[in-house]
Amino acid sequence: MKNSKILQIGLFVSVISILAYCKPADPVPETVVQREDTMSIAQVRLFHENPIPSRIRVTDAGREGIFTLDEADMSSPDNMGTILVTTKGHRYKRTYSGSANAYWFGVDVADTDIGPELQAAVTAVSDLTIPDGTYTQTTPVHLKSNIAIRANPGKVTIKLPKSYISLVNPDDPKIPLSDILIDGLSWIVSSQEKGTYGTIYLDGPSITNLTIQNCTGNDAAAKDSTNWLTVKIQANRTGSNIVVRNNTVQAKRMACEIFNHDNYNVYAGKNITVSSNNFSNCRFGISLSGPLEQITVSSNYIKNCSLFGIEIAGAAQNVSITNNKFEGIFDKFLTGSNDGSGPDQNGGTITGGMVVTGNGTVGTVTGGVQFFNGGAIQFTKNNFSMTGMLELAHSTAGGLFNENVIESAANKAIICDNSPNNTFTNNTISNKTSPGNQATLMAYGSKATNNVLMNNKLIQGNGGKPYDAVLGGSVKASMNYDESGNLLP
Repeated sequence: MKNSKILQIGLFVSVISILAYCKPADPVPETVVQREDTMSIAQVRLFHENPIPSRIRVTDAGREGIFTLDEADMSSPDNMGTILVTTKGHRYKRTYSGSANAYWFGVDVADTDIGPELQAAVTAVSDLTIPDGTYTQTTPVHLKSNIAIRANPGKVTIKLPKSYISLVNPDDPKIPLSDILIDGLSWIVSSQEKGTYGTIYLDGPSITNLTIQNCTGNDAAAKDSTNWLTVKIQANRTGSNIVVRNNTVQAKRMACEIFNHDNYNVYAGKNITVSSNNFSNCRFGISLSGPLEQITVSSNYIKNCSLFGIEIAGAAQNVSITNNKFEGIFDKFLTGSNDGSGPDQNGGTITGGMVVTGNGTVGTVTGGVQFFNGGAIQFTKNNFSMTGMLELAHSTAGGLFNENVIESAANKAIICDNSPNNTFTNNTISNKTSPGNQATLMAYGSKATNNVLMNNKLIQGNGGKPYDAVLGGSVKASMNYDESGNLLP
């Protein structure tokens, strides 16, 4: 019995000894060594050795670079471009200066949809360049603040075969956008889906410091009527310092639409510049609508827009329209209002000064000029040859029209339709080609009073009068002369 107990104790001790011997050794602590290893991206992701290099030189063609270990980061996702994650969860981050390359993130001409990779790139960096090439995008990319997306103008084309939208605001409209640059991209839209508002679509957030420049867009092959650029300022949001310049666009609906319709009587859009663009074959070339202020529309070339070339609609103030050129066929190539949503309940009033100067037509343009809400316009040194007339109506009042050349094929070259207190001096006003002239200039309606016509050359068509006032309108005329230099009574 005693021997049996001794045997049991011996066996127990032996088992304990064996178990102690078989216990795994404590893991060797991982060590970071100050060295640079050379690997491919695939090798970095599979790396599991110890010690760990402090730097890795990636060798993949087009994605070469130095990646440095960030020991403190245990959560950032692998995006291939700027962050690589090993099997053990170590994060290596690209060291670089200047603009990041979208190819680092997998944006490739061979990809059937660059949307996800481009989104990863936009999310990861503040300055991004897309390499030359033709790409396909079918899912939109959500913009963020503090991002520049660049391309060599004319060298990068993004095809949109399924979606009309390439760049869009964040899903949450409460997230504001600021300091955004889109530079040099080109889009060709061929989507056959039911449309939305188009290629660059910003609807919801407050927007500050947005610049879109040196881009092109064409949706001639698309099914629906969409915009190229849409900026909508929603209720309780603002938009300021928006610049759209040097872009060449054909859009079936509108090339450039910026509007504030949901902030009634609040000038929530400020300091908007649309300049040096070439917009053609649109329904509207440029539409800036609602309570907006400090608007500059300058040096644009607008061609063949079936409704309006440039539209300033509803309650804008401090507006400058200068040195724009118009060619082709329009309803109105320049108009002061259309939507009737201004604070005065009658379509708004362009107040605080509206300057229209140095604009002209290329050849004779089909269409005319209309200011329903022109306020006190300064309309100077414009040269328009058109089939339509210059129409001033309703809240357009107190304008100064000086040193313009207005050649019209309509039965009235200029009409003040219930528009008072306008002064016309040193202009050449003609409707000589009209088949049936009523009056070269007419004041029409009981509110069209105190219009002054002084020292103008008036060239009338067959019949009618050089100037007239009907239905209560009035014109104070002096020192005007005809085509031959003869004073008019």
